[in-house]
Amino acid sequence: MNHTHKPTMTILEKIAAVKRLEIAALYARYNLADLKRRVTPAPVLLRDTMQQRRPFFIAEFKRKSPSEGWINQFADVEKQVLRYRDAGAGAVSVLTDTPHFGGSYDDLTVTSRALAGSGVLVLQKDFVLDPMQIYLARLHGADLILLIAALLDPEKLENLRQTALSLGMDALVEVHDAEEYQKIRHLPFPVLGVNNRDLHTFRTALNRVNTLAGLVRADGRLLVSESGIRNSADFQVVRGVSDGFLIGTGLMREAAIQPFFQHFAAGGKYLFKACGLRGATPVEADYLGYNFSKHSKRRVDENVLKNLKLPTNAVAVFYKNDANEIRDTLAKYPFSTVQLYADDVTPEFVRSLHTRVVMALPVLATTDLEKLEPFAPDVDLFILDGAVPGSGQSIETTIPTDFPYPFLLAGGLNVDNLDAVLLYKNCIGVDVASGIETDGVVDARKMLEVKQGLLEMNEHTAVMR
Repeated sequence: MNHTHKPTMTILEKIAAVKRLEIAALYARYNLADLKRRVTPAPVLLRDTMQQRRPFFIAEFKRKSPSEGWINQFADVEKQVLRYRDAGAGAVSVLTDTPHFGGSYDDLTVTSRALAGSGVLVLQKDFVLDPMQIYLARLHGADLILLIAALLDPEKLENLRQTALSLGMDALVEVHDAEEYQKIRHLPFPVLGVNNRDLHTFRTALNRVNTLAGLVRADGRLLVSESGIRNSADFQVVRGVSDGFLIGTGLMREAAIQPFFQHFAAGGKYLFKACGLRGATPVEADYLGYNFSKHSKRRVDENVLKNLKLPTNAVAVFYKNDANEIRDTLAKYPFSTVQLYADDVTPEFVRSLHTRVVMALPVLATTDLEKLEPFAPDVDLFILDGAVPGSGQSIETTIPTDFPYPFLLAGGLNVDNLDAVLLYKNCIGVDVASGIETDGVVDARKMLEVKQGLLEMNEHTAVMR
């Protein structure tokens, strides 16, 4: 008897299987020829609209997701999308998938009516496999559709795009990796979305869009960064290469949409990671590092952690910890972000984690930077550190001024030498440990000085950045 097991379906494959059943039901319910007669064209060109509105934000209405469950189950569609409009969104994305995202064509209709005449585009976001879905999207008021390369072969994708164009609609074409892009690169679509979320596993890595940006730019396409942008710190990671930004979960959970958008529209700012915390933080920072390395004098007392409500921007820092130690710690404490060192882990281990990953590297020689390339598509941010992490020693070798990915600079930084970040095109902030301590203890005054120093630098460099 053959006991071979059938491979487990990925999340995307499961969604596609359900979608094919839905499409069959749609054909039983609607007559395609009749739909073609009922729809009216909506002449829209996404590229032109994006070029007129910078930065271009696509705000998403999404009730739930396969990875997070219900996000905002009872949100009022009209109120939410009008808040997006008033905050400055250039487009609103509406999920119409019901089983996995809690959406509907009714949500799409309400959105299109609420935004009529506003100039804000309406994107139907679904797993489009058939022309029937495009006609229904237009019937319910969509200006744009999403076409996912992971679901469609190039010929099918282009045929569906042409169907949309025949209705005056446009399409946002989406890929996740370079392989998917190469398969459709020859097609004449003007705007590409890079989904930082892998739809097969629903794991997110913000640096994904940065790894594809050069290729997309060389082809003269506009680039939209999709997924994983929860706050203004995340925005700094993707803003340098992107023309547009699709934001969903962060907005659906945000009570005050207007300031949320204003933080983004303000542009670049230098981030502050305070590392070596051993209790409640005395001063707010963009990232708060709690060290779990046995080799660190700043190792956090886990008895303290048990009574500490971890902030959402807390980072579990590991250095020379083995895989079991890392997994055990993440099972015990609700960290959503980890910091790892490139010499300690493999890309496969990184991909096995469902937390955000900040990847650090002690830089002894310029050639050390080559170690980061295998990790680039699967992490959220890099840290370039001194030769001995945690020692307060500065990096003693030359970092190329055009190091290609966003990173935080670490190693011997304090309020007096923050301007070191100005040397690097893609340095977006600092990681400070010894520079915020007095006699080995985190000093609130020094944290405030670093924070204020970065704010002043933000003001001085706002025009350039």
